[in-house]
Amino acid sequence: MRKSIYLGMKLEENKKPLTREKILSLIKGELSSAKILYATKEELLDILVNEQKEKISNEFIRLNNQTVNEKISEIFDFIEVITNILDKKQATIALQTGLGLLNKNRKNSIIEAKNILKEDGIYGEKTKASLYNACKNYNSRIIKKYILKAVLNNIIFNTKNEDKIDTKKLLNSAKIALEGKI
Repeated sequence: MRKSIYLGMKLEENKKPLTREKILSLIKGELSSAKILYATKEELLDILVNEQKEKISNEFIRLNNQTVNEKISEIFDFIEVITNILDKKQATIALQTGLGLLNKNRKNSIIEAKNILKEDGIYGEKTKASLYNACKNYNSRIIKKYILKAVLNNIIFNTKNEDKIDTKKLLNSAKIALEGKI
C-alpha cells in the first residue's frame, strides 16, 4: 500500500520512532515499578492512548459544562497572558479582533453584540456585550482560538513593514507561548 503525502505532512523518514523511554515519559499516570520494567512497548502505548482519551473526554465534559462566568474568567486569564507578551492595549485589540472574526465581522446584525467592534483597545460596553454573547454561544476554547488568530494576525499587520523586526520569530514565540494556554 502506497502512503500518500498530504500538504503539511513530513516524509516518513524524518519521523523519529517512539521508543519505550519516550512512551514512558509521555505517560502521566502512576505506574508501578514492575509495570515500568516488564510492560511491553505495546502495553505502554495502550496506557498512553487510554490516558489521552480520558484527558480529551474530561476536557470535552469540562468545556460543555462551563457557565458563562467561568468562560469569561478563563478568557480574561488568557488575555492576561497576552498582556504579558504584548501590552494591555494590544491584548484588548486582539480580543476585539477575535470576537469580530468569531462573529464573521457582521455589520448589520439584528443582535447588536454580534456586530463588528471598533478595534480601539478600549474594553467598553460593546466589547463586554460581544464577549458575553460569544460566551453564551461558544465554549472558551473556541473563543481563545479566535483570539490567538487575532494576535497572530495583528502581529503580521503591525510588523510587516518593519525591517528591524523579525516577524516570523515574533509569530513563533507568540504562538508557542499562547497555544499551551488554550
